[in-house]
Amino acid sequence: MEADDKQAFYVQCADGRKFKMVIRGDLEKLSVGKIRRYLKSYGVKDDLRLIFNGMVLDDKELGADFGLHNNAVLQLEDPVPERAAEDSREVEVVQPSKQQRKVAAQGKRTSLSDPHVESRSSATRGPVAQEDTTVQSHHADPESSLAARSVTCNSSGLKSARLASVKSNDGSGFAGTGPVGSGSRTISPTLRDENRQLRAEVEILRRELAELQEQQHSVGNTRQKDPELMDILQNAKANLQELSEELGVPLQFDMNLTCAVGREESQTVLVTFDYHTERLYVYATLLTELPSNMEVRVKLYEVLLEGSLLGREVCGGGIGLSLRDSVVLLSTTIPLRCCTSSALKETMPIFIETLQRWRSLINELLS
Repeated sequence: MEADDKQAFYVQCADGRKFKMVIRGDLEKLSVGKIRRYLKSYGVKDDLRLIFNGMVLDDKELGADFGLHNNAVLQLEDPVPERAAEDSREVEVVQPSKQQRKVAAQGKRTSLSDPHVESRSSATRGPVAQEDTTVQSHHADPESSLAARSVTCNSSGLKSARLASVKSNDGSGFAGTGPVGSGSRTISPTLRDENRQLRAEVEILRRELAELQEQQHSVGNTRQKDPELMDILQNAKANLQELSEELGVPLQFDMNLTCAVGREESQTVLVTFDYHTERLYVYATLLTELPSNMEVRVKLYEVLLEGSLLGREVCGGGIGLSLRDSVVLLSTTIPLRCCTSSALKETMPIFIETLQRWRSLINELLS
């Protein structure tokens, strides 16, 4: 490697900032203390821990000791408070020796320089720190050496102990004070109450979802156990398919086994398949608001009842109303067990004609 060649590595701060350190020289001869001095010139605190591949770096170490290489990513984390040892129940993290770090670094480090060409004075040249806004990631393989595996296992044990300590302090899983990650954070009583409330709401939603899934599962099992019911559903779909081909528009049932036929709201007819009655229900609104005048309303009731007599004037169905929703419906049914797949296609034109006639009659009565 020539003396003018540049190498770079990155330092990721806990607050989201990311520094790019550029150096002309051998990264293996760069000390951790010098890295800290350059970071300090950019406002980085001295007490932050400098970590690489899960190992806390000492200021006296050189790049060769921990395997510093081109495009490596170092982490800056807050110092562990004194009471962290108590919260972690005296779980100790075994730091590998300098020799172990060298062994771990050999599996990762790529040779970037020629020792015969590289001068020792070039290693003393300081790195240039600059903000790097590019989002980059660095993957460290914990199985590269026995030393790296040892550090990873001990770090995992420390995190587990901290989590157990935090949960034992507060039933909700949050502690008022204590280590969170690598730093210390204080949870206010208001925030703790909000967390508990959110957890309660999530638990309610989880139970409701479980009940809904159980209901759907039971309905699905009922459908699978009754082949005749499945045949009736297929008949309903076949009826809708033939009507779709007749009208030249795509039609299909939704999750509620209902299909809206017609594009305009005033001409929309709903078709619903009902498992319990094994019928197709065809229905549409005649009136969306009942008259406020009681005399007119009584007259309307008389006309509707008289027209529904024997089902002759209502396409073999009937007329019903809802006082709560203030709506009047015209409906008819198709018994699928004893009808062919063309029943809906043959019924729909007659139903549309009956619907238009009743709407005209009601409009004349109310006007």
